[in-house]
Amino acid sequence: MITKLSKALAHSHSTHSISSRLYKIAVCIYAVLLISSIKVQAQHIEVGGGVGAMLYKGDILTNIDPRYSKLGGQLFLRHTPGKAVSFKYAVLAGSIYGSDEKRKNDPLAQARNRTFNSSIQELSVTMEYNFLDYRSNIKRMPLSPYLFGGLALFHFDPAENKKPTYSLSGISIPFGVGLKYVLYKNWNLNVEFGARKTFTDYLDNLSGTDITNPTQNGNPKNKDMYLYTGISISYTFYKIQCPEFY
Repeated sequence: MITKLSKALAHSHSTHSISSRLYKIAVCIYAVLLISSIKVQAQHIEVGGGVGAMLYKGDILTNIDPRYSKLGGQLFLRHTPGKAVSFKYAVLAGSIYGSDEKRKNDPLAQARNRTFNSSIQELSVTMEYNFLDYRSNIKRMPLSPYLFGGLALFHFDPAENKKPTYSLSGISIPFGVGLKYVLYKNWNLNVEFGARKTFTDYLDNLSGTDITNPTQNGNPKNKDMYLYTGISISYTFYKIQCPEFY
């Protein structure tokens, strides 16, 4: 009797052990299938740099005039966590220039006869919206137009004013458009046009402060802008983002 009972218990334990193993195997297979059914997303990290032209718009130059372009350069890191959105962290340096001399048809400009040169350095963070998935591994579209906007800190230094009474640093709002193109494998070409809306009227060292000579005044209500049009090359590093389970 005892022998039969012990055999039955042993058989039951063996059956339970087999069932437990089968259950674990089934769970593992299900987990593998679940993971494979989730779309694993690749993150892109780009490092690049480029050169371009900087322009100014304000009291001296009320319209964008390419004749007053000055050299500028940019270094950047771009993070693309998904298909549509990228984040760009950039350093921009260059100079801007303006003069009343060439504005022959403007009596006020001729009477004022002002010229300025100023260096500009900028640190910016912008968000880009890509209209096309230009780096898809499944169905690659080798280019994409994009829009961008963000926030920047800048510093300027007009050469004509050695002891300015106004702040030489400020916040600007970068915004603009661009085009990204895949040159070859991990290499990209980027063309971009962007404006920077500032909250100062002194980029040109001119505002409405000269009471004795009104011709030397600007319009303090119209804040100055600076612009950058550039071409750059970047290299893309890939990082695979693993799915998380909760």
